[in-house]
Amino acid sequence: MIARPLRVGVVGASYASGTHLPVYAELAEAGIVELVAVATAHLETADAVAAKFDIPHAHVGFEALCNDPDVDLVDVATRPSRHRPMALAAIAAGKHVLCEAPLAPTVDDGLAMARAAADAGVCGVVDMQSRFRPGIAELRRLVLDGYVGRVDNVAAQAFYPTFTTPAAVASSGWCADATDGASSLRVHGLHTTDVLRWTFGELTNVTGTAATRQPTWPREEGPIPATSVDSAAYTARTADGAVVSVHTSWVAPFGAGWRLVVHGSEGVLVAEAAGHTGHFPVGLRGARRGDDGPRTLLPAEGGPTEPFALLVRALAMGDTDDIPTFDDGVAALRVAAAVDGLDEPAPTTTSEEP
Repeated sequence: MIARPLRVGVVGASYASGTHLPVYAELAEAGIVELVAVATAHLETADAVAAKFDIPHAHVGFEALCNDPDVDLVDVATRPSRHRPMALAAIAAGKHVLCEAPLAPTVDDGLAMARAAADAGVCGVVDMQSRFRPGIAELRRLVLDGYVGRVDNVAAQAFYPTFTTPAAVASSGWCADATDGASSLRVHGLHTTDVLRWTFGELTNVTGTAATRQPTWPREEGPIPATSVDSAAYTARTADGAVVSVHTSWVAPFGAGWRLVVHGSEGVLVAEAAGHTGHFPVGLRGARRGDDGPRTLLPAEGGPTEPFALLVRALAMGDTDDIPTFDDGVAALRVAAAVDGLDEPAPTTTSEEP
């Protein structure tokens, strides 16, 4: 049982300062959570963040926060390569865990986290918050209600110019290093994979290819080497046999955003966003047999942190039916591993460009 209001401690302040921490502060004002602790590697950083967000406890190191008796849930908002030890420390201390996506750098790491949470009887949640975009939730509802009839074909594209700009590299340049566990496939592609699994069920027959096409990323002080996968594509089948394709890149200078099209025997649904669905609103259009063409079903509205706020609100209120769990995070990692070959072998064929 999760306590109410949910007492939250956040590990990491770089990404969280512009995303998670403002949401917790807003939900705290509404009495839904209490933002009680923050931990970073340096005291001055922890103190500064605590002062900015009126957080009572500032810790140096994640171990201290995990053992803070005032914390119910530990939010791990760090790079993937650090998730496993932080999550396991929180679970060992009896805390619930909300982990940034991707859940972990490997399937094995993710499985260890999921098993530990299950054994300890705590909640393990992964921040695949795109489920909480109203446009995506409505697409799922319509698919399940039979709006398009039998689903035959599903096509998703996610093309972003993210790491073609020095500003993005300055704030998230660590994503260039493959050992840190991020890639276009395992970040933007992973959120799309989760939306597909949530809507259509498990993906099978995953076959794909992955490449590092841009060997350096631009910075004001000079380029940095990039080894992470920046472009990937895969095909799959849904539980009902529909054909799925996903193509993603975060080094497309003129990338126009995210698009998901569902073609069925009786209609079509088109969901679109100007950027990553975790931060950009999703509009939805649709048409059924007899219509002149797709019409707007839901406009693209909502702020960049809305889906995360809805996820945390649902978790705090015990409405967990649509919450993405550690098991969901592992399933998404399995799909990624089948495409990029960077994890344990999967029963699919893959190819990777040097």
